[in-house]
Amino acid sequence: MNAPSKSGPAAINRRTFLKHSLFTATTGALANGMLLGQPGADTSVPSEPAARPAPLPSSTPHWIRTARVFLIDAYQPPFAPKLEYDAEALAQTMSEMHANTVRFATMGKYATIQGVRFSTCPGLGTRDLLAETIAAAKPRGIRVVPYISTGHKLAWSMVTKVYPEYAQRTRPGGGPSRSHMYVGEDHGTVCWNTPYRQAYLDLVEHVVRDYEIDGLYFDTWRAFYFWPGLQLCYCDGCRTGFRKASGKEIPWHEKESDYRRAELETIAEYHHWYKEELIGILQRVRRMVKSHKDIPLIYNINDPEKLAHEDPRILAAMDAFLYERGRTLLERAEGVSLARAAGLGVWPYVGGYNNWPRVIRDGLDYQQEIFATAAFGGAPIIAQPYAYVTQPEARKWVAFPFSVLESREEDLAGFENVPYAAVVWAKEDPPGHAQSGWFWKADVRSSTLGAFAACLYGHVQVSSVPESLLDQPERLAPYRVLYLADVPRLTPQRVANVRQFVENGGGLLASYATSLYGAKDERLERFALEELLRVRPVHPQGELAATLKSYQCMLGGPNDLYLLRRDALDSALVPLWFFEPVEALQGGSTVMDIVTGDGCRRLLPGVVVSNHGKGRVIYLASSLESLYSSTRQSIFGQLLRELVEEAAGAPPPFRVEGPSTLIANLSSNGDRWVLHLLNWSTDPENDGGYLPPMENVSVRLAIPEGKQVRRVSSFLETPLKQKQIGRNLRLHLPRIEACEAVIIQLS
Repeated sequence: MNAPSKSGPAAINRRTFLKHSLFTATTGALANGMLLGQPGADTSVPSEPAARPAPLPSSTPHWIRTARVFLIDAYQPPFAPKLEYDAEALAQTMSEMHANTVRFATMGKYATIQGVRFSTCPGLGTRDLLAETIAAAKPRGIRVVPYISTGHKLAWSMVTKVYPEYAQRTRPGGGPSRSHMYVGEDHGTVCWNTPYRQAYLDLVEHVVRDYEIDGLYFDTWRAFYFWPGLQLCYCDGCRTGFRKASGKEIPWHEKESDYRRAELETIAEYHHWYKEELIGILQRVRRMVKSHKDIPLIYNINDPEKLAHEDPRILAAMDAFLYERGRTLLERAEGVSLARAAGLGVWPYVGGYNNWPRVIRDGLDYQQEIFATAAFGGAPIIAQPYAYVTQPEARKWVAFPFSVLESREEDLAGFENVPYAAVVWAKEDPPGHAQSGWFWKADVRSSTLGAFAACLYGHVQVSSVPESLLDQPERLAPYRVLYLADVPRLTPQRVANVRQFVENGGGLLASYATSLYGAKDERLERFALEELLRVRPVHPQGELAATLKSYQCMLGGPNDLYLLRRDALDSALVPLWFFEPVEALQGGSTVMDIVTGDGCRRLLPGVVVSNHGKGRVIYLASSLESLYSSTRQSIFGQLLRELVEEAAGAPPPFRVEGPSTLIANLSSNGDRWVLHLLNWSTDPENDGGYLPPMENVSVRLAIPEGKQVRRVSSFLETPLKQKQIGRNLRLHLPRIEACEAVIIQLS
């Protein structure tokens, strides 16, 4: 291989490019020497944590963050197909398992309480299951948060025989949509523009006024819940209300293909009108609840994608929300940190709904899901826990982590994740943007997940943040670096806010097609962030176009093309993935080139660095985050982490020497820091329940000027050694089992 010729100041000779700075010879960005030192050695000093965490103060009560929740729904046993519920047995089980909150259903297929205009569970008689639950739970210190079925479908007999006036009318003169859900009777859909609305409001007021409760949990505030097809209702309330609001009739055809364009536009108007009706109901509910009790309102937003598209008025009316699925531990950490960055409390499911509610199938996966949830600021909610009542041998995987969290509530409540790298969560690809090969892909979701993973697995303090944070400069400001991993669309206001962030000293790392698409999904001729990125798209012509075409792989993507650092001897080739051909503009310096494998011929800029105001900007032309998301190859993660730190202009607030399967997250509350350390070193489904321990883990943290370390301790009282050299606190943990957390008290 022919090395590229040297130019500019003398290059620093290193065994591998990945162990030293990209920028020493080009920009002088490392004048502070943060990554200099002996080959292979990391002598950088951690930067002090930001003075205040990213989220603004929240009105959400602290107990939301320290809840250890059992979810008791009434769509399955012990409520259907027959009533078997025992409140005293449940409360005793929860107490023994260190749970402190029960989310209990007032409605499933049927109501579980008295005094409401809904059919009650067969066999309920005069029993009131919410009252029984409160009586059993409260003496044991367990909070009770009733579930309010919100627009959810109800038992078929209820909406066709007992209260047929509640039903959605899927066609003129017709009835509700019918479907089966779990065991027992079928369900039917309801409509808010029927007497169901007042029955629902009366249910909410009855629960909040007449029971000793600690919060209210609503199902999702979603219009057209479970409605099929074009999501239309022809009840009197919908037809009369929409006619009064618009002067139009709701169109009807037997076949969806028969609707004309004008009719589809009318349907869109109906959907908007209906959604506004629902928002009005939500706001009325909030006023009603708060007039009786100052308790938190919680609802189901399902996942980060729905959070990204939620109506801000719904978010403003709620105090916390629930994720139904945590997916992988990586996505759990990502989703929980995203919620906390938005200033919201979050309860992610531990486990999930399955077809066998009478069988406990948990293990190490439940244990580590609980620890991961707490480490990033969420509160775990066990999805199907009633079987624990009769299966005490299965309780340990929840009881152990719950007992740890119970003993350390003071180090969870009021703590926020320390801001350093903010990876913007995004998913939507403009038409024609996503690329894929036989094995791997390049799209927005894999890129943003890969960026978060690269930081997390490399022990770089990272938060996933919603795109809406780009509209809130005050929440963005505490972060050291903003990471836009292939975020294609940015509004003009978001572009202005990112520019302000960089001018004020924040770092920006952007990759691939970030800001290269407009509001209508059209591809732009220039990056909206061109002023910062200092690159411009080019359309290869002639010999360059022919060369790029010839270096394409039948498996998809480029073949035998790489990124190579300029101005360094013996630097390593980094495999190239899908990329944007760009040229560097004035003010932008190319520090890595796209080169051919044969002869390292330079073709195009690969990484371009520039300065703007007080901040530093790095543009990466290739979608390496998406390839890292698919392959987890360390060479990509190492490069991405180095780019993050170079853009930040300062190292992360801590350094961890340990395997990538040891996950770290730093939280703070005033002068009290908690560094969470989580062991992800095994398949959580393994039958033996064995988690290989981590050994000889070292940590370094920077102590802020004017502060002194008063005390260092750990959650599980793991032996640790500490030593302070100047403003640098060094810790050594000989062994970490499932998890650990180090508490540093400053004064």
